[in-house]
Amino acid sequence: MINIITRLSSNPKLQMWKRQMEMKYWKFGGLQKALPITNCVDVGASYYPHTSWWLFLGSSNTNWVAVEPNEKNLMYLQRWPWKAKSRAVVMGLSEVGGKQFLYVTNTDSGSSLLEPVIPPSMKHRLGEEGVQYFFPVRKVEIETKTLLSVIDEAGKNPTIIKLDTQGSELSILKSALNGATSSQVVGIEIECSLLSDPLYKDSPRLWEVATYLENFGFELLGLDVFPRRSTSKKISSTPKLLVNECDAVFTLRHDVIIDKSVDQRAVLFGFYLTNNFYREALIFIESDIELVEYFHNKGVDITKLLRTLSKLLNS
Repeated sequence: MINIITRLSSNPKLQMWKRQMEMKYWKFGGLQKALPITNCVDVGASYYPHTSWWLFLGSSNTNWVAVEPNEKNLMYLQRWPWKAKSRAVVMGLSEVGGKQFLYVTNTDSGSSLLEPVIPPSMKHRLGEEGVQYFFPVRKVEIETKTLLSVIDEAGKNPTIIKLDTQGSELSILKSALNGATSSQVVGIEIECSLLSDPLYKDSPRLWEVATYLENFGFELLGLDVFPRRSTSKKISSTPKLLVNECDAVFTLRHDVIIDKSVDQRAVLFGFYLTNNFYREALIFIESDIELVEYFHNKGVDITKLLRTLSKLLNS
């Protein structure tokens, strides 16, 4: 029985179906067809697609770019069930590109361009199992490219970005926001440390990431916080007591996006929906007549869409 469950859970089509059913995808089928061409760039795309972005995965207008230096961790792309057009970038990213050192951890999902460290403040929380996750570490030289170049290759389309690279996320992001593609980016999901002393050398904390992005017109809309289990029995019984890191979702502010193209505003609307920000989505579309006309002209039943959003808010 366990083997059957394991096989089912690893089946890409069943994973897709499960996510779509959870999110009641049929309520937004017309909207998926109406979305403009969108670049979805998944940086640190190991093992499986980022199904939280199911709305874009289910659109044939999506260019899905999976960035991961370890090719074997992208095997799922060979059994791709989604409508989005997928492409692999089998290379690490860095702020400036070129040759960089990668610190390969004992469990490869912890590998980073930043050196893993165990600060004194964290030793009592990691325990032996935590230490073995990181160490021993191998330092290898790899070739990297910039996020700016990846987005350029995907085309001049509205872009959303997810980054999960074990501490180097902000430095990687800087090339895109400081470059010519900065005006394309409307939404970002980025993993951030919540520790006062991060486990990767020179890794920024959440407040540093937020401060940087605010300078480009982004605002923090959502946090998914992950706890760290302590080695003590008292804390282990309530593992959510201690925070460790989070996935932070940033979007362009309303007063900034209003000056962007209607395609960019349509993608931001979709980004609100795929992240379950239903109130934000409802307020946004009700205040943008041009966006309403855009979707209407592409066959979206606006009355039904507004009714669906209102019901989701009250469910």
